[in-house]
This record gives sequence, structure tokens and C-alpha cells, in this order.
Amino acid sequence: MTLRVYLTAARLAAGPPEPSDLPAERLFVHASEVPEVWVETESRAVPPRGRAVAFALARPMALGVERITGTGGRRRDQRGAGGEPGCGSV
Repeated sequence: MTLRVYLTAARLAAGPPEPSDLPAERLFVHASEVPEVWVETESRAVPPRGRAVAFALARPMALGVERITGTGGRRRDQRGAGGEPGCGSV
């Protein structure tokens, strides 16, 4: 089950993953007047809201970004009733 984690004070960084980084299967950047950064992960080890968290891209992609760090914000379970993505929140 995929968990979407919105990040505050997010930073995108180059460099190798740290052993404690959680895998990020997807990374999203919404560059709007109210910018948002979120990752989607299959990990259940995401710390509670308001705590520091670090992710690393699950696969190398040569984007110049390998790590995503920030403070965990709201979360959203991406599998709702009937398996529909985007339903339900945590």
C-alpha cells in the first residue's frame, strides 16, 4: 500500500543515500504560489507528523537529486475503498 507524505522545509539533495533513508518510489514537486513537495513510499517506517524524515529515490535516475529531506506533514493513503488511488487520508 502506497503512502503519500507531504513535506515541509523540504530539501532536494545530490549524493548517496544514507542507511537510514526510507525509499521514495515517487517524488512530486508542485511549483505553485503555495509550493508543495511530497513523496510516495511503500515504507511503513515513516515517523509521525512534525518529525524529521529522509528519503532516497528507490532507483537511480540521473536527475541530480538522490535524497529528499524535510519535516513530515500530512499523509495520505493512496489506496482507498475498492483499490481506487487517492482515497482516504491518514
